[in-house]
Amino acid sequence: MKKFKIESATLSKLKVEIDRIPVKEHVHGGAYAGEKKEGKMHGYGTYLYNDGSKYEGQWENDKMHGQGTHTWIEGEKYIGEWQNDEKNGYGIYTWADGEIYVGHWQNDEKNGEGIYTWSDGETYIGEWRDDKRHGEGIHTRIDGEKYIGQWQNDIREGKAMNILANGELQVGEFKANEFVKE
Repeated sequence: MKKFKIESATLSKLKVEIDRIPVKEHVHGGAYAGEKKEGKMHGYGTYLYNDGSKYEGQWENDKMHGQGTHTWIEGEKYIGEWQNDEKNGYGIYTWADGEIYVGHWQNDEKNGEGIYTWSDGETYIGEWRDDKRHGEGIHTRIDGEKYIGQWQNDIREGKAMNILANGELQVGEFKANEFVKE
């Protein structure tokens, strides 16, 4: 590196221009620290949202994409796979009240196989579609009642076996959440 000397007469004539690179904000606003590619969030990085929420993980073309953890200021948290800023693939979502879902996501909704546990201890193990219980599943209530059967859009619908809390067994058909025939 060469040394140079600036004289006071030259200093007053010196003009300095600074090019400022604008900080690109995510759709929700905030600040990003991490890898970039062609000026976009790309690779591993952390995004701190204006509301205090945080995402840490993989990015692709300014979107959460790959493995990552999103923690919301309200106490919710998602650890899992992302695609184009949406939960997509396998992940674990916990709510502030203690509810938890462990399973598959598609387009930001529960889709495929998953286990949901409510804060009171009830559980559902089975298939999901568009954020609703749909397909084959087992719902166990806290009083001990257990429904094993088919679901359609969050409603007990189709062939099933229901074990009531008193031990009585119902085997047959459900329509609109009601047992109709054996």
